[in-house]
Parts: sequence; C-alpha cells; structure tokens
Amino acid sequence: MILLVLAVLVFVADRLTKLLVQRMALGSSLPLLGGAVSIDHAQNTGAAFSVGLGLGNLFLVFALAAAVGIVIVYRRLPPGDLWMRAALGMVLGGALGNALDRVLYGSVTDFIDLHWWPVFNVADSSIVVAAVILAWRLGRKPEAA
Repeated sequence: MILLVLAVLVFVADRLTKLLVQRMALGSSLPLLGGAVSIDHAQNTGAAFSVGLGLGNLFLVFALAAAVGIVIVYRRLPPGDLWMRAALGMVLGGALGNALDRVLYGSVTDFIDLHWWPVFNVADSSIVVAAVILAWRLGRKPEAA
C-alpha cells in the first residue's frame, strides 16, 4: 500500500507544481527567499538535471521499464522493510510524473533553481531522495539472524 500512496502523492505534487509553473512564460523567473532560490520555467528534453538533452524518448522507455521493475521488486520485499517500500514509491511517482510530461509535451517542465545546481522539479527531487534511501538501505550491513 505504501508504494501506491507515495507514488500517487509524488505524482500529484509533481503535476500540480508543473501546471502552476506552466502558467508562467517559458524562460521567466520568480525570485524567492531573497533570490536564494527562484522558480524558473524551463523545458528539459533530457533526464534529471538536463543530462542527455534530446534523448527524451529513450528516457521515456527507461521510465516505463523502471515502473515495471519497481512493481516486480516491490512484491518481493519483506513486508517490514518500509524504507525500501517508501523509496520505490517515490521513484515510481517521480518516474511517472516526468514520463507523462514527455508524452504530453515532448519535454519535462523544470522550475526549481538553486542557482548552483541545474534546474529541477518535484519528480527529480523525489527520485534523488529515494536514491539516497535506497543506497543507505542497500549499503548497510545485514542484520544478524
């Protein structure tokens, strides 16, 4: 259940924020927090953080394959491993959010600009947080039996 709940929450948050940003003119910027961060309407044809520009269709295939893989792996996880389940839900919601953008627009709407990192969106940040959780869970020592 946690997979579905987190995937839906991430997907909805991603869609809502992108729809709000898409009301801004492409390339426009709204400074926040004294200019420390801004909302910049950008379109990205690559992967997260503008890696692989122009390879959007390939990333769409990867996202859909990842979604299928996540469901398969999720079903094999021990019921008590909530961190892994949560991380997979976050990846699934983020992957589907960006995949929908690619299908609808041929690119992904990015908007969070920290001015020291490439512009990104809610789906990207969810996937990155999930990757950190996955690395932490997979990198820990096995528990004693």
